[in-house]
Amino acid sequence: MDHKDAYICYNSNDLDWVKRLAEQLESETIDGIKTSRTLNVFFDRWDMGPGDSLIDKMNEGMSKARHVVCILSPEFLAADWPRFEWKHIVASNPNNVGGRIIPILLRDKGLDGIARLNLPAPFRDLKYIDFRKASDFRVGFTDLVRKIRNMPPERGRRLPPLAGNSPAVVPRPTQPEMSWLPDSLPEFIFSNLLTVGHMPTQIWTANTPYREDSKRGIWDKVDNSQAFILRAGKLYTFTNLLDENEPLREVVDCSTIKPESRNDWFLDPDRERWLVALLNSSLTRSLRQKWIKTDGKGRFYFAPAKGGNDRIWPMPTGKGRTVAKRIRPKGGDSEFWVHHGARLRFRLLGQKVFLLIVPLYLFTEDGQTTIGGKAAGKLSHMWMSKQQNPDIFRDVLFWTYVLGNGEQLAKIETGSAPIQIEAVPAAARMQIGVAYDRVDFRTLFNFKDSELEDAANNLKESSDFNEEDADNEEE
Repeated sequence: MDHKDAYICYNSNDLDWVKRLAEQLESETIDGIKTSRTLNVFFDRWDMGPGDSLIDKMNEGMSKARHVVCILSPEFLAADWPRFEWKHIVASNPNNVGGRIIPILLRDKGLDGIARLNLPAPFRDLKYIDFRKASDFRVGFTDLVRKIRNMPPERGRRLPPLAGNSPAVVPRPTQPEMSWLPDSLPEFIFSNLLTVGHMPTQIWTANTPYREDSKRGIWDKVDNSQAFILRAGKLYTFTNLLDENEPLREVVDCSTIKPESRNDWFLDPDRERWLVALLNSSLTRSLRQKWIKTDGKGRFYFAPAKGGNDRIWPMPTGKGRTVAKRIRPKGGDSEFWVHHGARLRFRLLGQKVFLLIVPLYLFTEDGQTTIGGKAAGKLSHMWMSKQQNPDIFRDVLFWTYVLGNGEQLAKIETGSAPIQIEAVPAAARMQIGVAYDRVDFRTLFNFKDSELEDAANNLKESSDFNEEDADNEEE
């Protein structure tokens, strides 16, 4: 039996209503896009045939359904078969972790007009969807489908603010002996995570003779293709493979092309990881077009300017920031390059996707070949540890500027809808902080001319540095 999105648990007195609900559910798609697959439910009248074992079929249906929808009524709670079904789920997951049970309140009064609904555990602790009024069917159904699609509840509109900003008041200490405690004042904590606002809703796939270790073969054959990943004999990409002008059609079996819903990928742990890999592949392609290279270990760095000259990234004010510089030591030592770089990776946290930015310096022998070994790895960590929070935050903001080309919304082209990233670090508000510890945002882009030379001098002064370590770098 195929996996089901929902198993419907009900009492036979509500058969007609439940059948309508099941029909409407199977008329919806997993993400609201007409070309995506439709939802599928386990409904005993459709999924049990003559001669089938009722218990075996129910156990199989519940084990393969992501959600169990319980249609609550006095008769439902009093009947043996529905009680067998929902107790089976509660016994294996008493706290309803993951929200597997979805309670629907259909009737709180019995059909005899006497019985009243008395919710037992776990239903007493769970928020139900109210279907008691026929006029509320559309509203309740929308909430149900959002839950099945693994989407959060809808939020209200954004209205103009009515209250202005209040200046932070730093209270005078009343207990000098407690001066080591943090100050009680509002504080914003900025992270090195950028929120992904939108991404393509579909992933296109097709069979391919290439395997995960043969990407180079595809790149040699296909010029300027969109980002893709290879998994289990299939190619996955955000771009529409049905487009006859898409170069990736040359390396797939076009008769096997089909779209898959992003929502389905979020529901599968393996495909969640695949989605992150596809996002990272799109990021790598986008940065490559900005002449930002990767060392294959998740670290990106600015390549030298064309002609092998130092590279300066233009800024809206000032003379720009040197992002790759050739270092020519005195005393006959061999020259090398120092680059601004960062670890850039998409991360899935809960129901949201973020781009993680970890700034660093990267050293190369000739502008391309990274200097490896324990010294370089230790150096990047040692050097970054010497920076203060404003320095690191400045580098995070600089990378957001690079990604977004100075706009508030960074866009990574995918061949379909772009990946849109908010070019402002995610932040949290706290009620404690350090009084008078403020950073003037206007000064964050005042870059020192000597910052790459300082990093290079730190490299030369490191007693652990040895060029023979270059081939022994450990991730």
